[in-house]
Amino acid sequence: MKLTFSGSFFWLILGLVLALGPGRARAQGCAQPPPAKCGGTPFFVVDDATGQQVQALCVGRTVRFEPCPERTNLDPALVYYTALPGAGAYPPSCLIAPTGASTIYRFTPAAAGPYTISENANTVLPGGGVLGTFYARTLTAYATVPPPFRIDPCPTGAALVTVTDAVYDAYTVQAGTGPAAPILRNQPQVVALPAGAATITVTGRYNVAGPCRSLNTQSVPALLPAQTPLLTSLTLSGPLPGGTLALAVGQLPAGYRYALQRTPAGTSGPFQHVGDVPPGSASVVVPAAPAGGYRLLRTDYCQSAPAVSAVRYTLSLAVASARGRVQLLLADASPAPGPYVVTRNGIVINSVLPINGGLEDPDVVCGTRYTYRVSTDGGAVASNEAGLVASSTLAPPAPRLVASFDPQNRVVLTPALPGGPVPPGGTLRYRRQPSAGAPADVATTATGRPVTDSTTAPEAALAPACYSVRFTDACGNASAASNDACPSVLTARALDDDATAVGLGWTAFVGPDPRQPAAYALQTLAPDGAVLATAPATAALSATDRGPPADRQILRYRLQISGAGLPAGTFSYSSVAPLVRRPRLLLPNAFTPNGDGLNDVFEIKGRFLQNFVLIIVDRNGQQVFRATDRAAAWDGTINGHPPVNGVYVWRFEQTDEAGQAVQQTGTVTILK
Repeated sequence: MKLTFSGSFFWLILGLVLALGPGRARAQGCAQPPPAKCGGTPFFVVDDATGQQVQALCVGRTVRFEPCPERTNLDPALVYYTALPGAGAYPPSCLIAPTGASTIYRFTPAAAGPYTISENANTVLPGGGVLGTFYARTLTAYATVPPPFRIDPCPTGAALVTVTDAVYDAYTVQAGTGPAAPILRNQPQVVALPAGAATITVTGRYNVAGPCRSLNTQSVPALLPAQTPLLTSLTLSGPLPGGTLALAVGQLPAGYRYALQRTPAGTSGPFQHVGDVPPGSASVVVPAAPAGGYRLLRTDYCQSAPAVSAVRYTLSLAVASARGRVQLLLADASPAPGPYVVTRNGIVINSVLPINGGLEDPDVVCGTRYTYRVSTDGGAVASNEAGLVASSTLAPPAPRLVASFDPQNRVVLTPALPGGPVPPGGTLRYRRQPSAGAPADVATTATGRPVTDSTTAPEAALAPACYSVRFTDACGNASAASNDACPSVLTARALDDDATAVGLGWTAFVGPDPRQPAAYALQTLAPDGAVLATAPATAALSATDRGPPADRQILRYRLQISGAGLPAGTFSYSSVAPLVRRPRLLLPNAFTPNGDGLNDVFEIKGRFLQNFVLIIVDRNGQQVFRATDRAAAWDGTINGHPPVNGVYVWRFEQTDEAGQAVQQTGTVTILK
């Protein structure tokens, strides 16, 4: 629509519209169809830098507006342009010189999106009238941000370029100063790097925006040296199928691609993709892993230099208990299984035996819980951990027993089980069989600690007895009785009145292996149990000590026993056999204190004299001499006065080493 006004009438209408205000006459109702003589385009949008006519705007790039050349009657001073963001965004008025309009024909869009460009053109007609026109065009402004892209360097003088931009319609890629080539969005493309090229430039452009484009230049990252990937260990957390697989990996520098691959169990290929592994990873977890062989594949981004790790095969473990043994049932995916290393409760064991489908541990105790893990491939492959409580109806092996005496003559019983300590739930029951009389229970314990017989020490030392023990496991299976364990009972007797020779005899020691002979060594002991001397006893079950210590009233003997199945370096001891010798007091009945050097003093002589008091009194009962040491002697003087001839009475009192009181009296005569 075209509006034509006469001069005076035009100004009248203008005043009326201004009086009504811009809100009363909106520009939306003023838009006119473009003139036919301009080919449907009343004004052009021209890139200010190149002079190229454009059909779209570029953010940050200036354009100018020009009426089409066919509109020759326009007065440039009466042509106004308004550019507003949005489609159909008109100025508030379509009158001459509307608010916000400008005769400056240049415009620079600040943001992407549609813009409405309005032209208010007013032409004075030859007859004095004014022709007013209002044309509008909507153009889109396109962003000109640098297009993002990723560079993955390759070790072969190339790089993989991936355009990640989502703004532009088309892209080119250029290495260094080399030629540009088309590249598609999100389609990785190998780009050769000419010698010396260290940068890559990606340019983005629009199909309809003319000069709207932007470029982004990045340096080609340095590539770390390639390394052969490591798959150092493979461990299952549960049996297959369904168990989780944990892999320890290494040597995965950034700049390369890594993939976990698998080959079916029992094969060496082909391998299938399992999943990607991020560079720098130290571990990989595969839930619900299938059995098979696993490896790591390394490739660069240009697919030019592949390398693989060693292949590790899964090893799955299940356990079962039967006949007092534990079966380790293995599912080994390797084409060449074994050899295997077995840990039981965290300790490597060597007692396993091969069976069909796996291994067997015969060295177990019923009712005991065991946890196993099996490894292979030099320890690089570990099975899942599997545990169970061993069960059986078989009797456990019989324990062994050693009987010995302690220094207080109490019998001490020390057991030994073939499998080691007493397993939880197991018990040991001890029995005593005297040489005469009925057997009796001694004790029942749940540990392997030594047991002391409750029989009093004197009875045990005088009444020989043998002992045995049975083990009952947690399943109620009882072993056979152990060997008879018979400690040796030692006796000692004096062979003369003063016990200057002692006869010794003992009962035979029976150890864990009665087929082996026992070796006896005779020991003499101090009162505190310290060993004074040890000598081998060569005769069978008897010996004679012809040189007992002359300074000890009580002689103490004991046998140290080895052999008979006792472990090397260990001993059993017999009962301690004491022999008490009588003290002897020798005092003169007269002496002659005349200074001739013969029989001048009263001396105390004898043996085993200790803890004594000797008192001598005159005929009036007055004490004339007192001694508590056998080194003391009386020269006959009384309170410093010379000896007086006469008969004197002495009294001797002693508590000997055996605790016995000894009293003696007598007389001594002084003769000068």
